[in-house]
Amino acid sequence: MLYSFAEFGPVFWQYVGIFSAALAAILLGLLLWRRRELRRYRAMEAADEMAQWGLARLAKLLRAYAVGNYFGADSVTRVTHQLIDDIQSEGLGTMLRNVGWKVVENVFVKDEDDRKRMRKLLETNGAGEGRGDAE
Repeated sequence: MLYSFAEFGPVFWQYVGIFSAALAAILLGLLLWRRRELRRYRAMEAADEMAQWGLARLAKLLRAYAVGNYFGADSVTRVTHQLIDDIQSEGLGTMLRNVGWKVVENVFVKDEDDRKRMRKLLETNGAGEGRGDAE
């Protein structure tokens, strides 16, 4: 005894439509949840990398974002306001210079090839002359 689709009444198709819509909503919700969690996981990885580079404030900002701490003591809002206050008081050039030195100290100085390249760059620009630090 085979049934054709025409033999199902309109109530059956309403149930099929409601079930399909609910299933699609659940799958979309799970997809969006996974994307958010992956974005936060990557933010935590980036925060760890920034901390290794000596960029503590940026790492703090990314960690606050990764755990969803938008308001509070170490929140995204507070850290962002601290960064803005520092930029306004010290100037962007000073802040970028400090960040550059932290990256040089925590990344480039640790690798021998990078040290040689920096030494060569300083010697060609005349920055290392008269200091006694050339090999």
